[in-house]
Amino acid sequence: MNIFSKITAKTMRANRVRTIVTIIGVILSTSMITAVATFGTSFQKFLVDFSISTNGNWHVAVTGTDSTQVKELTEHEDVAKAATLKTLGYAWFEPAALNSPSVPYLYVRALSKEALEMLPADMKEGRMPETADEIAVPALLLANEAEGNQTKIGDVLTLELGERSYQGVRLSQNNEYMDDEYEDDETFTPTNTRTFTVVGIYSTWPDVSFWAPGYDVLAGPTSDETTYQDVFLELKHPRQVYDFAGKNLEQEGTTVMYNSSLLRWLGIVDNSNLTIVLTGLLGILIAVIMAGSITLIYNAFSISLRERTVQFGLLCSIGATKKQLRRSMRYEAFFVSAVGIPLGLLAGVGGIGVTLHYIGKGLTNWIHGTKQGIPLYVPVWALALAAAIAFVTIMISVWIPSRRIRKITPMEAIRSSTDIRIRPNEVKTRKWVSAVFGLEGMMAQKNYKRDRRKYRATVISLTMSIGLFTAAGLFNMYLLKTGAFVLSPPETDLKYTIYADVDENEADVEDVINHTEGIHTVSKHYVKTVYFPVPKEWAQTGLLSVYSQEISPENDRYWIHGTMLILGDEDFRKFAREQKVNVSSYQNSGHIKVLYLNTAKNFNPETDRYEKQTIFPEEPDQLFDGGYLEYDDEGLAAVFNKTMEFELADAINQMPDSFEDYSDRIVMILPESMYQKFYDSFQTELLNAVYAIQCENSTETFRELEARMEEKQLSDCGYLQNVREEYETDRNTIIAMKVLTYGFVILISLIAVANVFHTISTNLMLRRKEFAMLRSMGMSPKGFQKMMNYECLIYGIRSLIYGFLFTGLISAALYRTLGAGADVEFLIPWGYLSVAAIGVFLVVFLTMLYTMGVIRKNNIVDELKMN
Repeated sequence: MNIFSKITAKTMRANRVRTIVTIIGVILSTSMITAVATFGTSFQKFLVDFSISTNGNWHVAVTGTDSTQVKELTEHEDVAKAATLKTLGYAWFEPAALNSPSVPYLYVRALSKEALEMLPADMKEGRMPETADEIAVPALLLANEAEGNQTKIGDVLTLELGERSYQGVRLSQNNEYMDDEYEDDETFTPTNTRTFTVVGIYSTWPDVSFWAPGYDVLAGPTSDETTYQDVFLELKHPRQVYDFAGKNLEQEGTTVMYNSSLLRWLGIVDNSNLTIVLTGLLGILIAVIMAGSITLIYNAFSISLRERTVQFGLLCSIGATKKQLRRSMRYEAFFVSAVGIPLGLLAGVGGIGVTLHYIGKGLTNWIHGTKQGIPLYVPVWALALAAAIAFVTIMISVWIPSRRIRKITPMEAIRSSTDIRIRPNEVKTRKWVSAVFGLEGMMAQKNYKRDRRKYRATVISLTMSIGLFTAAGLFNMYLLKTGAFVLSPPETDLKYTIYADVDENEADVEDVINHTEGIHTVSKHYVKTVYFPVPKEWAQTGLLSVYSQEISPENDRYWIHGTMLILGDEDFRKFAREQKVNVSSYQNSGHIKVLYLNTAKNFNPETDRYEKQTIFPEEPDQLFDGGYLEYDDEGLAAVFNKTMEFELADAINQMPDSFEDYSDRIVMILPESMYQKFYDSFQTELLNAVYAIQCENSTETFRELEARMEEKQLSDCGYLQNVREEYETDRNTIIAMKVLTYGFVILISLIAVANVFHTISTNLMLRRKEFAMLRSMGMSPKGFQKMMNYECLIYGIRSLIYGFLFTGLISAALYRTLGAGADVEFLIPWGYLSVAAIGVFLVVFLTMLYTMGVIRKNNIVDELKMN
C-alpha cells in the first residue's frame, strides 16, 4: 500500500457515512443483478430437468428410416448420443380389438440401451425390459381390456408380427385404422412370430402416439436388423439442431421430430421474434439496474472528488501526478468492490432462495401441475457474470468523475473555484420568485444557478430514482396486464354444462340446483354451434382463412364454424348498452339478428407475432344461411343443411366479462327472447345449456352437486366445472409473479432512496460554510426552512418533469420489445408515477430536515473556519 492508498483509506474512514452508503449501493445493485441471474438459471434448470424427465434427453429424431441412415447418424461427428428404436411390427391383439375397435393392434419396438436411458418411462408397475424377449405394455391397454382378463406382469404373449398397408401403401402410427368406413379395409400381413414376457406396465412414455391404431409396446435391446427404425439424437451443439436436421435428416418416407419443449428451455427457438423479445427484456432489465447503480455509485465518487478537491490540489502542489490521483480514486473503487460485491452476491442468492422456497410450488403447480418446487441452482458462471457486471458498473461510475482530475490545476483545486461559476446574466432571478418566496426563495434560486453541477447531480439522482421505480412498475404492468397474464376474478364459482338432450334434462338440472344449499344466484345461457357459408374471397383473406372449415367442390363455397351465445334478455341489454348498440332493433326484428365479434388475437405466421386482427374483411350487409354439415365417406362436406337465416348486425370488439374464453373464435351473441321467437330454427341436439352458479363455498357445493348429479344420472349428459378453484390456481401464480416484481420494486426503491439521501445530505454538508455565513448575518431558522422548502420545490418539479420523460422512454422500449412478438397496449404507470411524485417530495423534505438538524448543532465559528 503506497502513500496515496493510505491517504484514501484515511479519508474513507473519516467519511464513514458516505463510505457505508456507497457500499450499500454496491450491495443492492450486485444483489439485484445476482437475483436476476440466479432466478433465471434456477427457473431454466427446473424447466430443462422437467422436460427431460417427461419427454427425454434428446434434441431431434427421425422415424421410419433404415439401418444405413441410422448408422450414419450414430457415427456423425455432431452427434453426442443416439438412441435407436427398431420396429418389430404390428400384432393384431384380440382383447384390444374387442373393447377398442379403432385401436386393435400392438405396435412393438425394441429399444436400444441408449433409448432406455434417453427416453424415460413412468412405470406404474414392474420395470423396463432388459432383453429382447421382455416387453413393457401401457396402462392404457389394460384400461381398454375386459375387466378380469387384463394383461398382467408375468404373462407370456405369443404375437404374430407384421405390417399394415392400404391399397399397397405401408401404414404407420400416423395413419388411423382403415376399417369398413373406407373404400377398402386395410391389410395386415404377418411376417414372423415372437414370444414375449410382460415385465412392466408403464403410465407414460415420451414417444407414445395416443391417437394411433396400435398400443406402444416396448421390448428390450435386440441385435436383429429391421427394415424400419426410429433414431433419437442428442447433439454436441444443440443450437445447430435445425441446420443439422435440414442437412442430414430430410429423406422421403421419414418424419423429423424436434424435442420442442427441451429446445425452448435451452434457449433454442425457431422463432426470431421470440428471441428478440426475450433478449430485449433481459437487456432492458440489466440496463435499468445498471443505470440506477451507476447513478448511485457515480454520485458517491463525484461527491468524494468534491470533498477531496483541496486535498488533491495540495498533493499536486508537492509533486503528485494526475495518474497517481486517479489511481487513488480507483483504490477507493476497489475497496468498495471488495466489500460490496461479495455481500451483494450472498444477498442476491439468499433472497432468491427464500423467494423460491415460498413461491416455487405455486409456480410449478401452475406451469406443469406439480408441486415439486423450483430448487435453487447457482452456477459459477452466473455469479461470475453478476460480479463482472457489478464491477464494470463501479468502474464506469468512478471513471466519469475521475476524468475531471485532468482538468483541475493545483491552484483551482486548493481554492475550490471550479464548481461555482458566477455569470451575472445567469444568476438573475425573476421578480415573481421574490414576491412569492421572499429573500429566501431568491437566494435559493441564485444558489441553484451558481452551482449547477451540484444541483444537476441532485436532480439527476432524483430523476433516476423516479425512472427506476416506475420502470419496475412498468415491468409489473406489462407482464401482468398484457397478453396471457390477464386474470380477472370470475363472476361465477361453478359451471354446469348440458351437452346432450337439453330440453329433456333442463328441468332435472334446475331441480338439483334449486335444492342444493349454499347457492346464492344462478344464471343460464345457451351455446349453439353453427356453420355458415361465406364468399370465397372472404374465406381466403385474413383471419377467416384460419377459421374456414370445409369446401364443397360443387359450388366452391367455404363454410365457417361459429358459436352463438344466447344470453338472458337483461344480460344482453346491459352488454348491448355498454357497446352503444340499439337494443330495440333486436326486440322487433323479423329475422335473427346477432352481435358479432369482429376482432381476435391470432398468431400471424408471416410476421411471427400475435396480432389483433379484423375477422371480416368488410362490413356484412346480407343475411347468412346457418345450419350444419353432413360429411361423405372421404371426409368432405357433401351436404349443407340450412336451418336458419341470420344477420350479422352490429360489430363488437370485446366479449362480455364472463365470456373472455370465447374470444378466440367467431362468436355471435343474441338475446334469449329472440331464441324463443325463432325456436324452430335452433336444433336442440346441437345446443348446450350452461348454468353459472355463485355460492358460499365452491369446494363443498361442487362435491354436493356432483353427488346429486350422479344420483340423477345427469353426469352422462353434462359436466360440472369448479371455475373458482381453477382461478385460485392461476391466481397463486399471478401472486408469485407479483412477489417477484414487487421484490424488484422494493430493491429498486431502496437504491433510489439511498441515492437521494446520500446525494442531498452530502451536498448540504458541503454547504456548511455557506449556511454558517448566512446564520452569522442573522438569517432566522424560519428563513432557513423557507429557503430549504423552495430548494425542495426546485428539486421536485425538475426531477418529476425529467422522470416522467424517462418513464415514457422505458415504456416505449418495453412496448417496442414486446411488440415484436404480440400486439400490446402502450402503458403509462399513472399509479406508480403518483407514488413517485409523493415519494420524491417526502424523501427530499425528510433528508433536508435531517441534514439541517445536524448542521444547526455545529458551531458557527468552526464552520466559518472551514476551507
